[in-house]
Amino acid sequence: MCTRVFNNGQRDYLATARNMDWMYPLPTSFFAFDKGLSKTGLAESDGCMDEALKWCSAYSSIVAMVGDERSGWAASDGLNSMGLVANVLYDSGASYGQASFRAHKKQLSVLRWVQYVLDNFVFVKEVVKAFSKQDILLVGAAVPNSDGKPAQLHLSVSDVTGNSAIIEVVDGEFVCYESSAYQIMTNEPSFDKQLKINDYWAWQWSAENSNPSHTIPGGAFSTDRFERATFYLHHMDEPTNIDDALAQARTVAANASVPLGYNFTVSDSPNISNTLWSTYASHSEPAYYFSNARTLNVVWFDLANADFEAPVQKLDLITVSKSGAVENHHFDGKINALMTAAIDPYLNLERHSDVSLEVIC
Repeated sequence: MCTRVFNNGQRDYLATARNMDWMYPLPTSFFAFDKGLSKTGLAESDGCMDEALKWCSAYSSIVAMVGDERSGWAASDGLNSMGLVANVLYDSGASYGQASFRAHKKQLSVLRWVQYVLDNFVFVKEVVKAFSKQDILLVGAAVPNSDGKPAQLHLSVSDVTGNSAIIEVVDGEFVCYESSAYQIMTNEPSFDKQLKINDYWAWQWSAENSNPSHTIPGGAFSTDRFERATFYLHHMDEPTNIDDALAQARTVAANASVPLGYNFTVSDSPNISNTLWSTYASHSEPAYYFSNARTLNVVWFDLANADFEAPVQKLDLITVSKSGAVENHHFDGKINALMTAAIDPYLNLERHSDVSLEVIC
């Protein structure tokens, strides 16, 4: 499930697109966070708060979060004010380690992984260096509003230099793949195996092949989407402006999407799901876009000119009621003025009697 595309062919015009594929609708909101906010790596329900990673956000950010006040929140992907993009995608091979691994490691909920990265880093190299130290332990959690489905995730990051990294978690250890050539990310198998599979297809359409074949897999499996997105991205003219770069990333991601209503399943690969929505990030502006598969509108948040009259702001894009009724909100265009002051979803409100409290560090 899910596909991430980093269009970095022209370093002056960088864009990252991401499809969110899931088996049923997810409540989704945009959150805008000012810099200078205290954050904690765990919710009260995650474990011992004394072992939680703590930080102060160095950069502002705009984040797509799934969940709601009832089910809790998970940061899916986002963009910070320095042009760093972070996305988490489903990874069936992710394993976060056992309690015995916790000595001398600060703990970070996998649902807060994206926020930690956006709050603390500017460049991909910094992210890779930080997680290569192996002094942080990711703590597993359930995807909000998903009947306890575990959030088995891996992380992609892309920055204003055109650099990219994929970070997987195996038995509690971070495995990092860093290169500007790593433009596409899907799901299983592990990224190193995806690259090996992709080598076959890359040779088929390369100049090394005396009779190049320009065919690609058309299916919905993870490897199909990986190869299809790679094919189109590598057969694309360089963009001449940021609008071109965003349009290219968007249409490549669309070509790797799973249509609504597609119901093919096989018992040994149950993780094919419909594309619910997509996000697109312009690294240099920076600005962040959202396209709901069930509406015709695209909305965006202009992070470069955000006022942050309130340190945390929110706009609900998809809501799911207690009865399961889904509402897809039909906003259109720039949404900065529609964002309203909100309670920080990372505050552990169990410890505060004043729920309007905003912690500034």
